[in-house]
Amino acid sequence: MRIVSILIILLVLAGCSSNGGTGDSSNKDTSEATAAAVLTSPSPPASPAVTPIPSPEGSAAASSRIEDQYTGFVHKDSIVLNSDNYEIYYWNSGEFNYTQFVVAKNGEILFDSKKKGLVFEGGYSFDEAKKVWAEALLQNDRPTLLFSLADNRPESAYIVLEEINGALQVTVHDNVLLKYEDADQDGKLELLASPYSGQMPLGPALFAVYELKDNQYVPNTAGTLQYYKDQLPLKEQEYKSAPTENNFEALIDVYLLLDRLDEAKAKFPEFYKWAGQTAGDGGFVDTYSQLIQNGSYEPVNGWMDKLKPLEHGLAQMPK
Repeated sequence: MRIVSILIILLVLAGCSSNGGTGDSSNKDTSEATAAAVLTSPSPPASPAVTPIPSPEGSAAASSRIEDQYTGFVHKDSIVLNSDNYEIYYWNSGEFNYTQFVVAKNGEILFDSKKKGLVFEGGYSFDEAKKVWAEALLQNDRPTLLFSLADNRPESAYIVLEEINGALQVTVHDNVLLKYEDADQDGKLELLASPYSGQMPLGPALFAVYELKDNQYVPNTAGTLQYYKDQLPLKEQEYKSAPTENNFEALIDVYLLLDRLDEAKAKFPEFYKWAGQTAGDGGFVDTYSQLIQNGSYEPVNGWMDKLKPLEHGLAQMPK
C-alpha cells in the first residue's frame, strides 16, 4: 500500500508540472506576438506643420514700437489692402491737416515723407466723416495711396504712392486732379489726370488716360481718344433718359473734347425734343446753342497732342 501511495503522488506531481509548462509557453507566445505586432504596425502620421498666425497683440506691439519712435503724430489711418495692414501717421506744422506722413505695413516702416525729402504746404483729409486722411485702393494689383494737397488751391495737387516690388514709390507729385476709372472696359483701373477741374458752361476738365512706364505716368493719347469716343453714346443716353442741364453739359463737353461740335450743332433739334424745350424758349438747351453759335467758350483743339508726363520725382511742388 505504501508503494502504491508513493506512485500516485508521483503521477500527480508529473501532471502539475506538465500543465505549468503549457501555461508558460502560451504566455511567452502571446507576449512575442504582441511585440511583433507593435514592431510591424505602421507609424502614426506626423502632425501637420502649423503656420503661426500673427496675433492682434503682435500687431499692437509693432504699432507701439513705431509710435514710440515717431512721437507727436496728430492722426493715424489704419487701412487693409490685400490682407496687409497699413498704418499712416501724420504730423502737422502748418494750417492744413498735415505736412508730413509715415507709412507702415504690418508693423514695418515703408515710407517716410520727410526722409524722402518731400516738401508740401499741407494736405487735406480724404474723408472727414470717416476720419480717413489718405485715399487707398488696389489698382493693377498694386496697393496705392493718394494724398490730396493744398499747394495748388483752388485747383488740385496730389502725391501718389504705389507699392512696386515691395517698396512704396512716388509715381505722381504734381498739380493735377486725379481719378481712377476702367477707361477701356478691361476690368482694370486706369489713372486719369486733368490740369484743372473744369467749369460750366463749356469748360470741361481735360481728363486724359495715363499709363505707368518706368515708374512715371505718361499720356496714352490713343487710349484717351478712344475713352471719349466710348463716352459719347453713354453721355447721350444719360441725357436722353434724364434731360437735365448737368447731363447736357456732360454730353456737349465730350463733343467739345473730341473737336466734333459741328456734329453737336446738327443734333440740337433732338436735344430740344428730349428736354421738352424749343428754340428761343430760353431753356438751357437754347443757352448752349447760343454759346456754341457765338463761339463763347475756350477752344481746346489739339489738347490731346499737348499732353505731358506727370511729375513724380519732385521734392517740392512746382510753382
